[in-house]
Amino acid sequence: MDSFPRRLRALWGIRWRNIPLTAVAGIVALGLVGGVLALAFGSGSQPENAALTTASGEHKPASGAVERIDAAAAIAKESAEKKAAKEKAAAEQAERAGVAKQRAARSEQRRAALEQAAAEKKAAEKKAAARKAAERKRAAEKAAAEKAAERKRAAEKAAAEKAAEKKAAEKKAAAEKAAAAKRAPQWVLPLTSYELTGRFGQSGNNWASSHHGLDFAADTGTPIHAVGKGEIISAGWQNAYGNAIEIRHPDGTVTLYGHMSRFARTSGSVSAGDVIGYVGATGNVTGPHCHLEVRPHGGGLDDAIDPFVWLKNKGLNP
Repeated sequence: MDSFPRRLRALWGIRWRNIPLTAVAGIVALGLVGGVLALAFGSGSQPENAALTTASGEHKPASGAVERIDAAAAIAKESAEKKAAKEKAAAEQAERAGVAKQRAARSEQRRAALEQAAAEKKAAEKKAAARKAAERKRAAEKAAAEKAAERKRAAEKAAAEKAAEKKAAEKKAAAEKAAAAKRAPQWVLPLTSYELTGRFGQSGNNWASSHHGLDFAADTGTPIHAVGKGEIISAGWQNAYGNAIEIRHPDGTVTLYGHMSRFARTSGSVSAGDVIGYVGATGNVTGPHCHLEVRPHGGGLDDAIDPFVWLKNKGLNP
């Protein structure tokens, strides 16, 4: 059996702060009981209750006291172990709770990170869509502007071409007109189909004195032409001449066309061959015809010359 002091030391080695108060109270009570019993039976004849002295002089307590101390130590140890186990379990539970809390925190962080990433992605997609829409709008506007500019350029080109064509046509027409005017005869006969009847200088019952012109007989309504370029200076009724027109030519010569049924022109400039009126029988006549007089100086009857000779001098053959 272990020595009593060693057991006491073992009992003392237990950390008292780990022993519940009830266990401490029980140990104290057992100690008091053991002390009383030891005093009561210390001088008794019972050898098992007496303290023993070994051959070396070591003193040992009675066996009952040792058992009580062992029981108290066992209770204290058990209580300490239970408390340690309880504290360990609580620590493990707290550790598990901390781990769970950390996991929950990490999960929350991941969830928040995912939500933030999703929001950023959505914002980026929205921004990209807006940028792409703006680019499409700019491209459409640019294409529309280019198309409008192309249409404008085409219209301007077409207008320029049309103006150039018009100018060329006008130039061509003017050239053709000039060429035609150049080719056109400077002088023509007053009628294209006729019969000469009264001659210049004739006299008789049909004239008051002598005949001052040349008569071109034709059907009523036959066109009468200006014999040359000039300006109409008179158009109207002239007594014996009936409906008559006078034209002054560039050299000052005046030609008179009498007995017209009606006028085609009454004023303005005329060219050789222009229709100025129509054959008739107005005034002092015996039938429809055109009376042509030529006055070189634009004077009266005294200035009149033979139209037949004058026309011949112009290269014509009446």
